Amino acid sequence: MSCLALSVYAQAPSKELAAAVMKNNSSAVETLLTAGANPNAALEIVPGFPTTYLITAAGNGSLDLVKLLLKYKAQVNQPDGFKATALMAAAGKGNKAMVELLLASGADAKARDDDGKDALTLAKENSHPEVVAVLEKLK
Repeated sequence: MSCLALSVYAQAPSKELAAAVMKNNSSAVETLLTAGANPNAALEIVPGFPTTYLITAAGNGSLDLVKLLLKYKAQVNQPDGFKATALMAAAGKGNKAMVELLLASGADAKARDDDGKDALTLAKENSHPEVVAVLEKLK
């Protein structure tokens, strides 16, 4: 197999996984992860702005996808191009169940993005008192 063919082959599962995550298609995500797709590969929804499958799923509020990605060893604290994490995405959206799942999976509540904001700051800025309460207990 040529280098080009290997490159295309390696990229195909990532593109398929990206499409499945964006569509919240849990069965397709699990099939791809079982077949060896990398849950930690960089994802560019917007060209030039890398993110992760986990951040995307957390931001979309897909608890099932986040559980699947974590099961297949997605790195819970892997940041995007702006140093934001899945916990920050969930906190900013006010998704208490997602925040609790990510924290239970080892998410770092003290991580800060490029603007110096942590998950608690994002929850406060977006008026999510239930999430603020969960994160304040960690102080």
